Amino acid sequence: SGINAEYGESLKDEEEAWIEKNVRAQNVVKPADGDTKAEERNPMWLSDKAGVFYKQGNFPAAINAYSEAIKISPELPKLYINRASCYIVLNLFGDAVTDCTRALELLNPPVEGNRMSRVRTLAKRGSAYCQLGQLDKALSDYKLAQKLAPEDEKLREDVDLLESKLNTCSMTSNTAIAT
Repeated sequence: SGINAEYGESLKDEEEAWIEKNVRAQNVVKPADGDTKAEERNPMWLSDKAGVFYKQGNFPAAINAYSEAIKISPELPKLYINRASCYIVLNLFGDAVTDCTRALELLNPPVEGNRMSRVRTLAKRGSAYCQLGQLDKALSDYKLAQKLAPEDEKLREDVDLLESKLNTCSMTSNTAIAT
């Protein structure tokens, strides 16, 4: 039928299409404009530079480099995923949710080749939702991630913790006295 029933994943043709789309996005280069060096027009070079900034703790510079790379190659999911990590460190959780959502849109079709990227992105967005106090959305993302990676013990712990928090919130709101 063309579908991996265990994960609801598409198979060979979709996998090849995903790989081709991703390679194409990585190989886009901004046309020369006289103001930028050749490497500064390459999204992969900018992504690598952003990774260096991230490791140095210079998160605003990393965000700028990822943003420039996105301008050149807006179809490359890893740029959004990595920029979302920077936003989370800087407590810009709404921006992280936006970038994770865009990355998930780009991680299509859902194939084995991008399964772990979807797992990490769902967990990252779930974490941002949690920080925003949107525990129901956080739990939904964590459960989707857990379904894609049932072997991941940390995801299982996070789901259990969120369910516990939601149950506590539910119990508290049911016992509150209106004034």
